Amino acid sequence: MMKTSKEALLKDISDDLIIYLKSGKLSPRPFLNKLNLNIDRIEDLLKIHFLLLPEVREYILNLPILIRNLKTSTSFTRTINQGEIRGSIHWQETLNRRLNYNYKDPTLFVCNEIDKWYNTKENIVLKEFIETLYNIIFVDISMDKFVHYSWYASGQDINNIVKQIYEKNVYINRINIEGVHVTDRMVEDVTKDRNILYSTAAQLLQKYRNLMNLNLDVTMVKELFERTFIEIADENTLFELYWIINIIRENAIDEKMYIVDGTNNIVASWQDDEFLYKIYHDSTGSNNLSFNIGFDEVEGSDNEYLNRKIKAINSTKTIAKSLFNNINFSDNFWSGRPDILIEICRKDTNDLVKIIIGEVKYTTNKNYIIKGLEELLEYIYFIKENHINSKYIFENPSSTIDVEGILFVDKVDIDYKSSLVNIHPLINIRPW
Repeated sequence: MMKTSKEALLKDISDDLIIYLKSGKLSPRPFLNKLNLNIDRIEDLLKIHFLLLPEVREYILNLPILIRNLKTSTSFTRTINQGEIRGSIHWQETLNRRLNYNYKDPTLFVCNEIDKWYNTKENIVLKEFIETLYNIIFVDISMDKFVHYSWYASGQDINNIVKQIYEKNVYINRINIEGVHVTDRMVEDVTKDRNILYSTAAQLLQKYRNLMNLNLDVTMVKELFERTFIEIADENTLFELYWIINIIRENAIDEKMYIVDGTNNIVASWQDDEFLYKIYHDSTGSNNLSFNIGFDEVEGSDNEYLNRKIKAINSTKTIAKSLFNNINFSDNFWSGRPDILIEICRKDTNDLVKIIIGEVKYTTNKNYIIKGLEELLEYIYFIKENHINSKYIFENPSSTIDVEGILFVDKVDIDYKSSLVNIHPLINIRPW
C-alpha cells in the first residue's frame, strides 16, 4: 500500500502551517485558501516573513554598496579665523580684513567653511528603515537562532550587514532621528527619489508599515504568507503536524495558535467551560511532566538484565571519553519526547487532570507500526509527575491524572477498532 503523498498532506493543512518556523524551505506555491489570524505573537511572525521577502533580502545584501551613494546637504559659511585655517581661504577678504584691522598679522584668515548636514528628509527615512531592520533582527525576534535553517538563506550575511551599518557606519550614525516623527507623507515623498538607496528604502518601509497596521489587512497578510511560505521539507514532521492540525480542527473552538520555532513547541491552546487544553509537538510539554528515568532508579537492581545493561552503558561512556574529548552523555537511563502531547487542566485550579500522548508513524509497514506502538506504551508506563519525589502516573493509585495513548499511522489494513477493545483500553489507533 502506497504512503499518503506529501502533496495530499500539504493540501489539507497548509492554511495552518504558517506558524511553523523550524526546518523547511521557502516555497513559491500559493497554498493558502483561508487565514487564521488568531496567532500568538502574530506581529513577530509578520516581521519575520517581511524580512524574507526577496526585495527586502536583495536590498539588504546590496546595502554595503548602495550606502556609498548617501547624500548630504551642504552650506557655506564665511568665518574669521585666528591662527588656524578652516576650509578654503578667501584671499581677497583676508587681505581686506588685514588692511582694515591689522595688516601686519599673518595669522588672520577669512575662510569659506562647508558644513555637511546629514538630517535631510531622505536620510531620516533611510535611517528609520535601517533601524526597523535592526530591531526586527536583533531586538524583537533574535534572528540569529534561524541562520542555520534553509529558509533563512544568507541569514548570517543579512544579520552582519544590518548590524555593521546600523552600529558602525559613521555616516548613518550622524543621522539623528531621535525624537523625529517620520510621517507617512515623508516616506511617500522619498519613494519618488531617483537614488535607489532612498526610494527602495522608502518603498519597503511603506510596505512594512502597511503590513504592521493594527487593523490587519487580511488580503495583504495572506499575500505575504503566500510569497514566503515555509514548506516543511521533512515528510515525517509534516505527517505529525497533519495529525495535530486535525486534532485541533476536531476538538477546538476559537483556538489560539502559537509560533513553533524550537523555543516553545506548543502549537495551540483552547478552552471550554471547565478545562484548558494545550497541544504540543515534539515536546515533553509543560513543567508538570517528566519523560526520563535516571540511572539512580535502576542501579543496584536485582534484575540481571538491568545490571548488565547499565554496565554496557557505563563501559561505553568510559571508552568514548578516552577516544574523544569534550563528549557529553545523558544522565538518563531512558528519556523520551512524544510526537504529540495534549495536557488538559482545570481552569479554576490549573490542576492537570489528563494527558493524551500521540506517537506518529508515517508508514504502512506493520513492523514499523508495532515499533511505534512499543514507543507509545513506553511513554504511558514511564511518564512521571515532575516533582522532587517524581511518581509514575500510569497505574499509580495516588495519581489523579488520566493517561491516554493514540498511535497515528498512515493507510494500514487492520481492524484497528476491534483489535484493541479488549486488549488495552488506553490505546487507540488512528489511520489516515
